[in-house]
Amino acid sequence: MADVSGAADDHGVRPVRAAVVGPFSGPRAAWGELLEGAAAAHDGVQWEFHDDRGDAIVARKVAEAVVADGGYALVVGHFNSAGARLALPVYRCAGLPLLLPLATAPRLLDGTAGAALRWCPDDLAQLVELRSAIRRAGHSRLAVLDDGSTYGAVLAQLFLGLSADGVRLVEPGDADALVVCGTHVGAARTARAQRAAGFTGALYFTDDCAVDEFAELLGDAGHTARVTRLRSGASTYVESALATAAAVLTARPDLTGTALLDALRAHADRRFTPEGEPEPGAPGTACPGWEVIPLGEPPRRPTTGHSGAGRDGRAYDVLVIGAGVLGAATADVLARQGIRVAMTAPSDGDPAATRYSGGLVRAFETDPVLRRLALRSYELAWQEGAARRRPNGFRRTGSLVLLGEADLDQAEQGVAELTDAGIEAHLLTTGELGERFPGFRTHDVAGALWEPAGGHADPVATCRGHRYDAAAHGAFVLPGRVQRVDQRADQVQVTLDQGEVRARAVVLAAGAATPWIRGHRLSAPTGSTRTKRIRYAFFRHPESQCLPTVVDLVTGLWARPQHTGVGAGGYLVGRPADEWDVPPGGGDSVTPAQAEHIREGAVRRWPWMGAADFVGGRHGVDLFTTDGRPLLGPDPADSRIVFATGGSGGGFKIAPAVAESAAAHAVQALG
Repeated sequence: MADVSGAADDHGVRPVRAAVVGPFSGPRAAWGELLEGAAAAHDGVQWEFHDDRGDAIVARKVAEAVVADGGYALVVGHFNSAGARLALPVYRCAGLPLLLPLATAPRLLDGTAGAALRWCPDDLAQLVELRSAIRRAGHSRLAVLDDGSTYGAVLAQLFLGLSADGVRLVEPGDADALVVCGTHVGAARTARAQRAAGFTGALYFTDDCAVDEFAELLGDAGHTARVTRLRSGASTYVESALATAAAVLTARPDLTGTALLDALRAHADRRFTPEGEPEPGAPGTACPGWEVIPLGEPPRRPTTGHSGAGRDGRAYDVLVIGAGVLGAATADVLARQGIRVAMTAPSDGDPAATRYSGGLVRAFETDPVLRRLALRSYELAWQEGAARRRPNGFRRTGSLVLLGEADLDQAEQGVAELTDAGIEAHLLTTGELGERFPGFRTHDVAGALWEPAGGHADPVATCRGHRYDAAAHGAFVLPGRVQRVDQRADQVQVTLDQGEVRARAVVLAAGAATPWIRGHRLSAPTGSTRTKRIRYAFFRHPESQCLPTVVDLVTGLWARPQHTGVGAGGYLVGRPADEWDVPPGGGDSVTPAQAEHIREGAVRRWPWMGAADFVGGRHGVDLFTTDGRPLLGPDPADSRIVFATGGSGGGFKIAPAVAESAAAHAVQALG
């Protein structure tokens, strides 16, 4: 993988982001390795890998996710021509340039008005060369089969539409040569079946079979076999496309859309028609066409350097399920260790709690276990100079935790621990609290713990930073919502709504959706889990911007200033309600009645809230555990499924430490 960190340079500028789309898992993953290897040779661009598994429907989903992200300069891929055909209108409508190194379907760019550039010659030229090779070899009786795939059937029909040129088309039992069209896995299976049925003639295969593992798949059936491939090797086309993209994006990071396409045309080592097709006959062209080679001649392709699960790269090391801050941070940690990690992509309607989090950050917790996680997270991410700090919109408003009598002992211990860790913290009496924050009613408060460096972050920005950095270190992105997770022997099978993928280990960081994904089979020692609705409202009042971030352990209220977006210039206030066992989800509104419920609680602490203007609200769902501590680790102990969930409403601030631990458990599960 390209060794780029995705971090900002000395001038605060992040590398240009480019999406690389291909089959990085599944039976066609060998072709995805070409893209990985080529990207590894070109630093200066943040290559982010999206896995379409060589499936046309998934490819369309990937295209929609790439466009929805809004941060990519261009796309390189897709390998599958049917997927490219479905994706092209999505990219064209968004003005996002597309480079196609290996999509070979004829007339693929018709009607696209030059919105994409194709590097390779098409399948019609391939089949003409294959027919010529068969004629030169002296074969006179030819059979044509496909592997049962749509791809194979289309190729076979194209081939049968060519003139015979003295070669008679017959059934396999009468043929001295057999052409098998299709994917390398299906074509190998079809050819082995024909050998078993008694066919002894020459075998010819189309270009999907020009990968290293095909000879192994074909086995003893491969004698006298020949494979069609791009004359200079498929890797040459991939490397040229990636090199062109890297050169232009690093030299002109300001270019987008049509201007970027024009620059790519000008820089490429080949010429293109107005529609974006390569011109094989142009002077100085680097597009030499097709050749038919003996099976024993190895196709040229780079080594990816991945630690993946086996040579064929069909399984990921770790798949992180969950598109919120915890999942993103876990993928970030794993990718930085060189693990072959995939992460699920956020989708419309996903119930991710991160979007609706208040983003409160502090190092103090009354529970000693949670306090250790909060302190470690502070060290990792929130304090100045933290090694893993990401762009997160952090606001140091100060953090104030209001305490009851039962909380004072832990507060004293917490102040000592925070001070030992270099974090300023003070235990305030009710009198000191009233002097510092005269707008509070403190009649039922026993004291308060004040952290001047606490505050709140932007949860969405924090999550996005982790996702970008995970991708910059080679994490793959999988589209589609996860339906279920099942451990099988030495792998875990994950069913998404677009298909199945496999991984050697899975981190389940899906928040409130975790029990549903796991089939409600949570048996961790911490006990049962329950979902709970969380609601907060924005109130605007002159007093609000003078207040710190507050967690009230007496009433359950929590609040902070709202600086941007909905309710900007006001105060965000949340109040607990008994809304348990609800489905995952969230929204950007609360009803007037719900807002008044929040206001009634807030007035107990801030009397001026009674006259504050209500300016909006949100609601989400969190996963709570019986003891308030997250589910963290494998379940059972020898499982390849690692839980990292159950933040009980306070998971954002401890996410960096939980992610670190979850990643360690996942690595241990790899063995």
